[in-house]
Amino acid sequence: MAHLIKMEDCASRYQHDIHRYPSQYTRLKKERWNHLKREWMTANRTVPESDTDEAEEDWFYESEKNVFTQALDRLKNFSVKRKHVVPEFNMNIEDSNFSLYEGRSREDIIDIFYEELFLAQLKWASSSLLEESSLNPKFKYDQLLRYLLRELPDNYFVLYYPIFSVRNAPIEMDVILISPAEIICLTILEGKHNSVFESSSGRFWNEYVDQQIKRKVNPVVSLNRMGSILREILKNNEAALPVRYAVWSPASLIDNRSSGLKVELIDRRSHENWLAKLKRQPSPIKSTQLKIADMLLENTITVSFRREDLFHRGENDFDE
Repeated sequence: MAHLIKMEDCASRYQHDIHRYPSQYTRLKKERWNHLKREWMTANRTVPESDTDEAEEDWFYESEKNVFTQALDRLKNFSVKRKHVVPEFNMNIEDSNFSLYEGRSREDIIDIFYEELFLAQLKWASSSLLEESSLNPKFKYDQLLRYLLRELPDNYFVLYYPIFSVRNAPIEMDVILISPAEIICLTILEGKHNSVFESSSGRFWNEYVDQQIKRKVNPVVSLNRMGSILREILKNNEAALPVRYAVWSPASLIDNRSSGLKVELIDRRSHENWLAKLKRQPSPIKSTQLKIADMLLENTITVSFRREDLFHRGENDFDE
């Protein structure tokens, strides 16, 4: 599960210590999973032995390099199970409430685990020890954000619509993915299910849907702006990774009629293969990747208020 290190102009814990939080988050994920598994097994002592076999439970650790990759491959069609009440993410692992897990299947526990991780990531990306930002409620229901974070392995950093300060002016960006090997500028092109976008070198693209034609601003314009800003930030620094550009339309089709377009076009036919390629990035988080992430975060805008109540108590990892 990728690290969400910045959302819009929210305060982020990663901004304060990019070297500390990735490893801390990985450790806490493992602790939380072990806790949930123990509580589930305790609450369901009559569960058949085959369902609680340690070999089967090793899905969480199947890959040393990408902890979640193989597990996510088995859970591609993730959807939050609203029929179950998901407890608030709480890292006080001494607390127990076995009734929450009684009668639930192993798949239910996995879904609870990922839901808690997602809510924890939203908290980490909108607050730090001393400051907090007002989180737009829309992010809790952003299915594309959920999908992207869950599908990408934990050696990726995600900046989700960050706002950069460029010559003292705020500039809204789209999505930036930082892997150990490259930076991906990603524009999400949302369209109707099974609609068809016709690419163009002009200002607009046409979307064909329900026997109508709708015009959408050419997403390549946004990508070019993002690339220009990134080059400006990174040009005077020794850290460097190749930058590539992609347009992602998960629900629609893209008819590419633009010659010489140096942008990867990913639609509903190809996005699973695209994500599979990203998952095959075997390298752990690298120092260059951390340095670049830190430089980008330093150039973003943060709007927050001080958390005065925390001066008298310590940071409780995911729960705060």
